[in-house]
Amino acid sequence: MVSRFGQLTPDPILIAGGGPAGCAAAQTLARLGHRVRLVTRPAPDGGARLAVSIPPSGAKIFDLIGVTEAVDAAGFVRTSGNTAWWGGDRMRVEPFAAGARGWQAEVAALSRVLLASAAAAGVTVESRAFTSEEARAATAQFVLDCTGRAGVLAREPGVRVPEPGLRSVAMVGVWQRAGGWPVPDDTHTLIESYEDGWAWSVPVGSGMRHVAVMVDPRRSALARGQASVEVYRRELAKAPRFHALVGDAVLQEGPWGWDASMYHATRYVHGHVLLVGDAGSFVDPLSSAGVRKALVSGWTAAVAVHTSLTRPAMRETALAYFEAREHRMYAGLRRLAVEHFATAAEGHTEPFWTGRQAPASGDDEETGEAHPEDEGRVREAFERIRRAPALALTPGPFRLEPRPAIRGHEVVWESRLVTERTPEGLRYLQGVDIVRLIELAPAHAQAPDLFEAYCAHEAPVDLAVFLTVLATAVARGWLV
Repeated sequence: MVSRFGQLTPDPILIAGGGPAGCAAAQTLARLGHRVRLVTRPAPDGGARLAVSIPPSGAKIFDLIGVTEAVDAAGFVRTSGNTAWWGGDRMRVEPFAAGARGWQAEVAALSRVLLASAAAAGVTVESRAFTSEEARAATAQFVLDCTGRAGVLAREPGVRVPEPGLRSVAMVGVWQRAGGWPVPDDTHTLIESYEDGWAWSVPVGSGMRHVAVMVDPRRSALARGQASVEVYRRELAKAPRFHALVGDAVLQEGPWGWDASMYHATRYVHGHVLLVGDAGSFVDPLSSAGVRKALVSGWTAAVAVHTSLTRPAMRETALAYFEAREHRMYAGLRRLAVEHFATAAEGHTEPFWTGRQAPASGDDEETGEAHPEDEGRVREAFERIRRAPALALTPGPFRLEPRPAIRGHEVVWESRLVTERTPEGLRYLQGVDIVRLIELAPAHAQAPDLFEAYCAHEAPVDLAVFLTVLATAVARGWLV
């Protein structure tokens, strides 16, 4: 197959698993001109189903993969935010910023859309089971394990590491209620913490919702062998808002059980094998990051493989970039999950919550995301900039060093800002090129002039976002 970039790859890339991660990787590689063979287990008729919430940030990865039109045409419920009762009695209605909308979808339905799109892009799809023996015997240039929790290759000894103290089982049922649901916004994901777990609900159609309870299998009646439907209803009865919501609704299907325990991998790359998406790591559903994480992981793996095949000298760098990114992604999402658990534990003292007070591992420093202690300093810097008759900014004590990054569909070396806090390097913050901002700042005495100069050199950004990033640069000492 010859791509629109004029490249030819004679040997196929083998991808195991036709979920979000596998489809994202397959379609991206096919569009870049590579021959891709995707093997996925046939979808069973009926049976257990799972609905998920995808935040508005999923739009960017849909665009990158090239599936936006297909997803839009699928008719998934569009959601405007979340409604939560978390760690207390107060209801919090949390709309997405700026009127953005996410998606509510059953995973199987989303996977069908993505798989059809991948096939249309030229991916060879084989509907059958896939074994670790087949993977080890494959002669493909790269093998991507995208088999999710099943982890055809990820379950090999010494690879997958479960998180101690963070074991969870999701029990999911499908409920129907005539006339909709009595909540502020029926498109919202609903979340409630209670004494022995937490519950969530996602709408999937008119009057229909998936309703789940998250329990610790070691501390629930599941461990005593009671029937799942009895355990499910008993757990729902502990969540007063959810119990009231389903009081006059009908349980149409389920409940089904899903292992939702968190885990990560000791390595995500081994030779020509990559562990992608949930095959490599799984985060608690509380984050609503699962599908987006899988899509981004698949796209990043595809970029790393594409770079390795078209620029062999960058192979080691590209694969190391994917490996490091997967470690950082999991560490950041794990930290957020533990923070959410700590918030709920302020209102619940039962073992389910106290047992989740595990220390967070890793952080998200490379992304440059604000830490709580930064907020006051950023506000102070913003006021200084606003009141100053003129800017007199000079670069602070940092280094610019080459670091691997993705540009287009390749891993390249680029100059990044390196400090003790960002040892992996930082280039963009909220879409603003920090390096270019620091280069331009000394030559402009007024913030509006600096903003215009930046937009003339780079892609235009929102003024409020630009000023926030400028204040952040001053607060962190990148500009003094």
